[in-house]
Amino acid sequence: MMNADFEKKTKLLINQFKEEILALRSSRPSSAQVENIKVECYNTQSPIKHLASISIVLPNIIIIEPWDVTIVPNILKSLTSSSLGVNPAVEGRPACAGRQIKLFLPALTKERKEALVKLISSIKEEYRVRLRKTREEIVSEIKQSFEEKTISEDEKFRLLEEVQKVVEKTNKTLDEAAEKKEKEIVST
Repeated sequence: MMNADFEKKTKLLINQFKEEILALRSSRPSSAQVENIKVECYNTQSPIKHLASISIVLPNIIIIEPWDVTIVPNILKSLTSSSLGVNPAVEGRPACAGRQIKLFLPALTKERKEALVKLISSIKEEYRVRLRKTREEIVSEIKQSFEEKTISEDEKFRLLEEVQKVVEKTNKTLDEAAEKKEKEIVST
């Protein structure tokens, strides 16, 4: 009952964390690095993946082809102000439907790699704080259920133990995802 909801919340938390760190730039191009960058167009904020096709040209180029060439300046503005740290280049004539935005990913400097590793650690800590908050909410619900006598004392301790196991498993998953991304950044 309560624990199933808690597990759903922790899985969502893990997925959000993985998505957020995937967007961090390494020297290897990935569509995940740009697809969720928000672009102001059509009186709303939309991720690039809803406005353009994204392709990769190895070893270090991301190509964005907007479906509507009139939003190219908006996409350029969003890319330039993003945390990617690259300057986009536009190819094709303004009236040409095949207008492309190219992002050339230079090799990361040692300082940039260290900054990205620190950023991953701070993002991971933010997610741990969110996990603790979620845990506190479920623990409060369990204790309230016990006080209302809807669950027994044994059930309360069993549920609290299950919550702790989910928290430990989630923290381990966060650590593994962060470590994998850190290795990817450092090894490039």
